Amino acid sequence: MVMRRAALALLIVAAFAAHAEPRATFSAMPGGVVGVAFPSSILDESAIKKQLNSGLTTVFLIVAKERVTRNSGAARLEIRYDLWDEVWLVRKIDFDRHIEQQRIASFDALSKWWKTTTRVFSTTASRTVLDIELRVLPFSAAEEKDAREWISKAGGVPATSPGGGLIDALIGTTITARPITTYRWSVDLMLK
Repeated sequence: MVMRRAALALLIVAAFAAHAEPRATFSAMPGGVVGVAFPSSILDESAIKKQLNSGLTTVFLIVAKERVTRNSGAARLEIRYDLWDEVWLVRKIDFDRHIEQQRIASFDALSKWWKTTTRVFSTTASRTVLDIELRVLPFSAAEEKDAREWISKAGGVPATSPGGGLIDALIGTTITARPITTYRWSVDLMLK
């Protein structure tokens, strides 16, 4: 009986571990900057992998909020698979608006790029407690704008005309980048 309970407890722990949220790696960088690197297992999740292969830009929005002061920082990772050239087009925008972009030839190379550090927050404090959120959005703001314009034109009513309000309402309720999934972490870092 004791063996069965132990086996059941081990099975329950294993089930929770299998469904545990992927763990990001946080780092204190020079100048009071906080960096984050994500595990490649996030890109391997079925809903995200399906989205990555869609040809649309998958946007990973990272928001860091300091618990005490409520100061915040944000960064963004964008990944689009170019179906024509069969390459990954990636762009990283750190909290300070530093932009890196490149073309990546394989999914393995994409996974390696994904695990590099993204700078998300800066503070003058020697210690910070942050709540970090990663939202995975199914398309970029530019793609959303294009779709809205296309639907507006297809409806035959210019958005600025009196009847355009109906088209705007239709578009506003159907074309919005709702997160595919959201991850949350808390971190307590010594910075100096």
